[in-house]
Amino acid sequence: MSVGLRIFLLAAALLAGAVVLTRIRKAKMQIEDSVFWVLSSLLFILLAAFPPLIYRLTEFFGVQSPANLLFLLVIAILFMKVFSLSLKVSLLEEKLSSLAQSEALRERFAEEAKENREEKD
Repeated sequence: MSVGLRIFLLAAALLAGAVVLTRIRKAKMQIEDSVFWVLSSLLFILLAAFPPLIYRLTEFFGVQSPANLLFLLVIAILFMKVFSLSLKVSLLEEKLSSLAQSEALRERFAEEAKENREEKD
């Protein structure tokens, strides 16, 4: 892995970690989401700081170059994150639909109760 790639990786990981920590302090990010990004940043700092580790992994997985393995790792991590976010969105859409139906029924019953009171008066 070239020195330029290592420096870029280290800088990007430190910047991402700093942004996540800033968001946590301002309470603009949930802890479970921030854990993912902090661990990813730490992984990339580790890989940038200890290049022999990425070379060993490259040989183990039979990848052409450490840069290719690094890009594959980034793609895999982001793919996992997109999948988890997709699951969250699906659950939230289901909850939203249920909430909308409950509210519609509540409004309908309130209207019927109001009409019944007006008829009795």
